[in-house]
Amino acid sequence: MSYLNIPAEIRGEKAWVNVWDGSKVPMQATVRKAASSSNPDTWSNYIDAEHNVQHGYYDGLGYVFHDTGVVGIDIDDGFTDGLLNPLAADIIGHCQSYTEKSRSGRGVHILVRGELPFKGKNNRAAVEIYKSNRYFIMTGEVLIFSEIVENQSAIDYVIEKYFPDTPKESSSGTVAPQRIYSPIYRRPENGKLHLKPEYPPITPGSRNLSLTSLAGQLHNQGYTKAEIYKELLYANSQACKPPLPQSEVELIVNSVTRYRR
Repeated sequence: MSYLNIPAEIRGEKAWVNVWDGSKVPMQATVRKAASSSNPDTWSNYIDAEHNVQHGYYDGLGYVFHDTGVVGIDIDDGFTDGLLNPLAADIIGHCQSYTEKSRSGRGVHILVRGELPFKGKNNRAAVEIYKSNRYFIMTGEVLIFSEIVENQSAIDYVIEKYFPDTPKESSSGTVAPQRIYSPIYRRPENGKLHLKPEYPPITPGSRNLSLTSLAGQLHNQGYTKAEIYKELLYANSQACKPPLPQSEVELIVNSVTRYRR
């Protein structure tokens, strides 16, 4: 492992643990006991953790995220036929921050600076994002981008696209209520019904969340997949400025209709 490629700024933190091959249980570097990603008393400095690996006491080392502004993104399956797949390329291309191969060689770790409005989350696409209470088994096998940079817009992009239904925490640490996006059904005028509802404007940062919310409402009301797709295309064209690509709308519909009502 090329551990010296790990950015010096996090190597200088007392936020390191060790691991065995074939296990994801974090271990304390100074005693043969399990560590906890939520208990700083069980973490050590990088030098001790790296020393253990070099001398064969443990097989690997890990960095614990502890709400210091470093956000970790873990893509479980980032390659297809040895090349970055579209999902990994999309996230890496937006973050443009420290990126390494995972221990398995199949996944990707990204470390980027910014604010995450919740502690952490994984999704059905096997993408995980964390700011605290989790750790990454680090390799130092840099894939691209060797420095951790500040990129809040990239974090916002990843949240909007890959975690649209995740509640955000308030400043007190509690989950803030989410505003559900809904169309406006106008009253009959001159004895005529309006067959199409009005769709309030959707800001660029809320497009995925709003259309996912709308798709869920239609799905729960018994609409077919084709009907949901047609209505989302209409809402996307009317309310989203700029509209999402058609492929994104398809992904939303496929995700929502995958499960039974």
